[in-house]
Formats: sequence, C-alpha cells, structure tokens
Amino acid sequence: MEFNTLVKTHLSPILQKYGFTIAEEIKNIVRFQSSVMKVNLVFNDYDKSHLVEIGRRGETLYPLNDNAVVELWGYSALPIEQVTSKVFVQNLSLFFETKEGVELLKGNVSLLKSILSQESENYTSELMQNQVLEAASKAWEAKDYLAFVDSIDKIGFSKIPQSYQLKYKIAKQKL
Repeated sequence: MEFNTLVKTHLSPILQKYGFTIAEEIKNIVRFQSSVMKVNLVFNDYDKSHLVEIGRRGETLYPLNDNAVVELWGYSALPIEQVTSKVFVQNLSLFFETKEGVELLKGNVSLLKSILSQESENYTSELMQNQVLEAASKAWEAKDYLAFVDSIDKIGFSKIPQSYQLKYKIAKQKL
C-alpha cells in the first residue's frame, strides 16, 4: 500500500480524535495540524526511511525517533526507524494511542524536547572526546608528551579508555 494511503487509513482516525486534520498532502508527505500542534509524516523513497516530526504550531518541530519512543514510553519493541512503511505506521499508531503518545498530541512536548536535547549533548560530547583523543594520539606518536597530557586533561582521566590512562601515566613521568 502506498505511504499516504497507509497514513490516512491508520493514523488519520487517531489524530482526528485529538483535533488534527490534514493540512497538506503531497507524494510521500502528509502534514497534520490541530489548533495547537503539527505532525509531519514523511517517507523518503530514495533510502526507504521515515520521519515523523511533532511540535507546537509556530514553534520547533522535533523528530520522534526510536530512542525518543523508548525514553517516552519505556518500550523498545515498537521501532519506527529502519522499518517498512506498514510497520512504521502501525507502530506509530500504537504509540499515539498510549498515554505518552496522547500527551504529545495534546501539546506536551517538553519531555520529547528534553530527550532530544540530551541526545544531542551526548552526541556532541562523544564527538568532541573522539577529536581530543585523536589529537592526543598524534601528540603521543610525535612524543609531544605535554600536548598529550593537556589533551587528556581536557577530557578527564576517568573518562578515557584504559590504554590512554596508561599512556597518560607514562607521559606524566616523562615530563
């Protein structure tokens, strides 16, 4: 079944209960809105991926991903990423009928916003740590022990892998 047809068949009845109507529909995109909220559902035919964004009207829309569903609902058996369109729509339908899903549809996006903010912070922190460890590795190879120690100190000794902890101790002795 075509994506838009799946969405209208399975999700429209649920969303209509909470005052949503279809605001726009084009191939593989259905946008719903209520007096308070917006929900965008998208299917990317190129990589066969799905996107659902939800947020208050006139404000930022937040992507609802597998991690957010698990955090909001505490249940990981309803994936919405990397699944077929049928499974995506079915699992989203199930989620929107839970207490947590209804809260989102009614406009309470604070928990979703918090989850995504934490996810972003974790990603950025991990990225920065990897960059610092790369710089530390280069400093170690160049026998620049001061730069190595400075790099590790930026992260914190307890947060680095054990192999770097050993190198850190050696570098401190050489200084």
